[in-house]
Amino acid sequence: MALIRRLLAARDERPGFVAVALLASLVLATYPAVDWYLRAADIAPRFGFWDFGAYSAAVDRWAAGESLYVPNDDGGYHGSYLYPPVALLAFAPFLLTLPFRPAVLLWTAVTLGLLWLAVQRLATALGATLHPLERLAALPLVVGFHPVLLSVKLGQTAAALGALLTFAASASLRGRGYLSGALTACCGVVKLPYAPAGAHLLEDRDRFVGAVAGGVALLLCSLLLFGVDAHRTFLDVLAWGIDEGSAARSPRIWLPPYYRPFYDVPHSLVIRLAASLAIVVGVLRADGAVREVIALGFAAVPLLAPLTYAYYFAAAVPTVVLLVAAELDRPAGRPALPVVGLLFLQVHSYGLRWIGMVAPEWVPGVLLQPGLYGNLLLVGLAGVRVAAGRERSVRDAVSVGRRDD
Repeated sequence: MALIRRLLAARDERPGFVAVALLASLVLATYPAVDWYLRAADIAPRFGFWDFGAYSAAVDRWAAGESLYVPNDDGGYHGSYLYPPVALLAFAPFLLTLPFRPAVLLWTAVTLGLLWLAVQRLATALGATLHPLERLAALPLVVGFHPVLLSVKLGQTAAALGALLTFAASASLRGRGYLSGALTACCGVVKLPYAPAGAHLLEDRDRFVGAVAGGVALLLCSLLLFGVDAHRTFLDVLAWGIDEGSAARSPRIWLPPYYRPFYDVPHSLVIRLAASLAIVVGVLRADGAVREVIALGFAAVPLLAPLTYAYYFAAAVPTVVLLVAAELDRPAGRPALPVVGLLFLQVHSYGLRWIGMVAPEWVPGVLLQPGLYGNLLLVGLAGVRVAAGRERSVRDAVSVGRRDD
């Protein structure tokens, strides 16, 4: 098996990376069994598919000619359909042809299968040669990533969106910029908090054009199928969501999906805007760091989104693959760092629960979140490499200029 042999062959040169990679593989592969134990102990949630129930209700209302968005008695939309109207097209083929239970099981199988295939596609785009057994072994690693499994339990879209981002990264590396841009735009349209993933669109004209074309096509399709009124109501849903996101509760009040990277941090909105601007400037100035640029935007999704949850970490799947490949190509690279970041994300939910129980009250709630450290590690590593790529390019240009003189 090519990848396994390459990994073991690197144990003398990069022993830390090999050890961490093997540990991460073991943790991911065995996590479904750990989840079974946690469910038996009434700690982990069951496979309730609650969010898919909201999608099902919206499909029923659409089929009946009713409004997609129905406010609760308090005027909010908690627990109901919250996506743009066009996103309903992703769920309708399942729910209009099958009863709820078979529909959600098929949705789960399809989205996990797409993410599994996308990871393989990205690996080969990065130059890896995969043995059939390695392709098969990748499936439990994908399923065992806790944010992905949590998304499945909730009936969420994180696995599907993670697959689209992974396919977008693969398409970009293969020189298919229009496709990469369109796939990235699809993620942002379906779920607006994924907008930071589009940072790489600023680096390449084809990707940017593909994103604009894909976004406009989805918007026109949505208007034709669902009408203007549905989109006006969706703006009200967005306003409600922004207001809800501004009132975060302490991470000590634990729930498995809970992740608030800026809980109780002063001027958090200013920090998010400044970080977003820094990413934009870094991408625009980047040169020769395509993998790191893509990884930077993907990793920023759960960090910079106004309201985020642990299952948004599914975007880290392509991020880690890209960063490991990039670091392995560097003579002084640190390929173990993105894997360590992945492990932090893996243990975030139940690590937060345990730390919240034992940590003194004076410890700020924001510091109790393991996922925050993993998220910052991935964003920081990608950001440093993007900046370093620009500086190296400038030094090379100056050196060439001096030789020409």
